[in-house]
Amino acid sequence: MQTAVIIGNILSLCAMISDSFSGTRKTHKEMMGVQIVSQFFYGASTIALKGYSGTAQNAVAVLRNYAAMKNIKSRALEWVLIMAGVVLGAIFNNLGLLGWLPIVANFEYSVAVFRMKDNEKGLKAAFIANMVMYVAFNIVIKNYVGALSCSVIAVTTAISLTKAISDRADDDIISGQGQQRDL
Repeated sequence: MQTAVIIGNILSLCAMISDSFSGTRKTHKEMMGVQIVSQFFYGASTIALKGYSGTAQNAVAVLRNYAAMKNIKSRALEWVLIMAGVVLGAIFNNLGLLGWLPIVANFEYSVAVFRMKDNEKGLKAAFIANMVMYVAFNIVIKNYVGALSCSVIAVTTAISLTKAISDRADDDIISGQGQQRDL
């Protein structure tokens, strides 16, 4: 068991590095591409730590992110992937109620990815919510590096999101769109 915890945490470290990079990407395609790499590392980690509902979500997330990255627009595919995440998560859930955290996180982020394809700020906000849910799940499966990494990723993505919102507000003020006009 001790060896599995160490291996799982090392794999999570690899995922943390790639996910941190993802949260700072400026385009949707770049975010999705880097997150695909992260999902492979997270999947291997959850297998080592026996968080199988998380493993199922990682597999579905790879397919979801690939479809989003390639801009495949198919409502049928979107719903098949979302439902696959829920069904596979339920089948492989070995942790009871806490095992539902990655299922809910994947559902939430999948809906965001498919509905906000070109909305960088919306995707980042959804990614933050996803990371918060994974913090709790990682603690349950003793993935301490994963819990720390998801916390750091949530913070770095929140900083990036805040900067993007601030930059947009500054642009609006400069262009006159953000000024209040007297009538």
